[in-house]
Amino acid sequence: MRVWMMALLAAALLVGVTGCGPTHVFRVNCGADGEYVDGTGAKWLADKDLTEKAPWGADGGLTVERVGLSIPNCPRPKLYLAERYNMKAYQFSLENGTYDVRLHFAETYKGHTKPGQRVFSVKINGEMKVKDLDVLKEAGGFAKPLVKECKGIVVTDGKLKIEFVEGVQNPEINAIEILAY
Repeated sequence: MRVWMMALLAAALLVGVTGCGPTHVFRVNCGADGEYVDGTGAKWLADKDLTEKAPWGADGGLTVERVGLSIPNCPRPKLYLAERYNMKAYQFSLENGTYDVRLHFAETYKGHTKPGQRVFSVKINGEMKVKDLDVLKEAGGFAKPLVKECKGIVVTDGKLKIEFVEGVQNPEINAIEILAY
């Protein structure tokens, strides 16, 4: 019986059925001035600027909330109605370890109506993770959500830094999720 239980546990570990999934460390609704609880009950923090004493925040940029715009066929439309743009980075203080990062985007600026009008790249901890991102093109149109997932980000100095590199026009982001295992 004991050998059978050990074999079952080993098989569960191989396929990832341990009962322990990823834990959300941060959920940030970039550009939003208030917290947001989505339809699943997940809480998204309001955006804030990085300061010396803050455990996280944005380095530069401006924020905007789009009033009167709708994000069709989206379970979390409010995430995409606020954005931070023209920022240098977001920085998070984290325990050393391995994380997954989900970056949420939607092109909601009415001045951008065709591909190529906003193109930028994203580095995480100095490594290029998303090169020449054209949200409008990749999402398939205006006000359509796009999520880029960057897996296996290793933090060794207690900081996770997401940098935005301007290409054409200002970078923008709508939400950030950081998950630990």
